[in-house]
Amino acid sequence: MYFKEIILYGDRGLILDFGQQSSKSISQEVNAYYHHLKVLGLSSTNIVPSFNKIVISFYSEVDRKQSLNKIQQEISQINPSTTKQNQSTWTIPVCYEDSFALDMQRIQELHDLTKEEVIQLHSNTTYYTYYIGFMPGFPYLGDIHPSLITPRLESPRIQIPARSVGIAKEHTCIYPKVSPGGWNIIGQVPFNLFSLEHPRTSLFLPGDEIKFHAINQKEFERIQKKDLSIDSLIKEYAS
Repeated sequence: MYFKEIILYGDRGLILDFGQQSSKSISQEVNAYYHHLKVLGLSSTNIVPSFNKIVISFYSEVDRKQSLNKIQQEISQINPSTTKQNQSTWTIPVCYEDSFALDMQRIQELHDLTKEEVIQLHSNTTYYTYYIGFMPGFPYLGDIHPSLITPRLESPRIQIPARSVGIAKEHTCIYPKVSPGGWNIIGQVPFNLFSLEHPRTSLFLPGDEIKFHAINQKEFERIQKKDLSIDSLIKEYAS
């Protein structure tokens, strides 16, 4: 058990603290608590997990006070190893062609790898979704193969194309929207990951497992033209 304590956060928030370290086992416990808290019916505006914290925001200080006892009682009964989580396993297509892979050459030179080796190392790993953060729908995925661990760009880009796949340190990601960012871009997926028109909004959820597979530009364009909805993506790419 990694859970440490509940900390008051501002005048309307709480933080569930799981320590200062980060690892997949810690994240799995965080996500077990997160999934449990989501179904408690709290008077909260948001419940947000990270590597080793869960932040709960309430409508008012009164709501926080009323919810605190309930949370304390509930979490004392949580057994992360037996908590059922609605996790999905995804197989996601990525085009690693040069027009999408803005930093492929940098990664090749830094690690003395061929492009084919970078693609193989990146796509042969099953990634764990630590949490959704930075922007809505942005999945922090880990852990990448040690041979691909790469520092962020010294000068972040002002604009990264939507759906770009990136690498930074031990993690990989997908940018759901056009955004500034300092991750090393190595490819792009052919569909959107985020939709305000769907109750789920984010395609991926904390705890999901994701594996990438390489596609060529022709296949990328074929999938892109389908303009798939969140429901269609779940049906086609999740299990």
